[in-house]
Amino acid sequence: MRPFSALTLGFAALASAGSGGYYVANNKALPNCPPRPASPAEQLAILDDFVQKFYVEYNFTGSLLEHVPEDYIQHNPHLLSGRQNAIDFFSTIVTAETSNFTIIHKAFEDNTAYIHYRSESTGAAEPSAVVDIFRFDGSCMVEHWDVIQERPANATNPLALF
Repeated sequence: MRPFSALTLGFAALASAGSGGYYVANNKALPNCPPRPASPAEQLAILDDFVQKFYVEYNFTGSLLEHVPEDYIQHNPHLLSGRQNAIDFFSTIVTAETSNFTIIHKAFEDNTAYIHYRSESTGAAEPSAVVDIFRFDGSCMVEHWDVIQERPANATNPLALF
């Protein structure tokens, strides 16, 4: 084999091997839901895409349609399970004009995503500290828990939440 052919073949093999775990956001050929197998690196890319759309762009409907299934499991006591219930809640109550989310920490491990953020709402005296926890099934975010903490006016601890 000539050196040029071997080099070309090597580059082709490297490019082919490297593309196997690459996630392309919004790739409609590979929908996130229903779940399909996804590597941890792909799941992290899916999480990053969701965080950008949901928490930064306030595209609640689009992010939920793209990243959670219809039978989405919700553990928040104020919301029912189901993707449409989450869409209805966020699209009618939370807007970029009435809310501000600031991501503090984000992590992904063992099919579980953690997003810690500061949530400010119009009319609220203090911001809330929130941690959203999502369980992944492959490429799809199928279950959600959250922890919400507000600083009381008569807090014993003088440290801020953030």
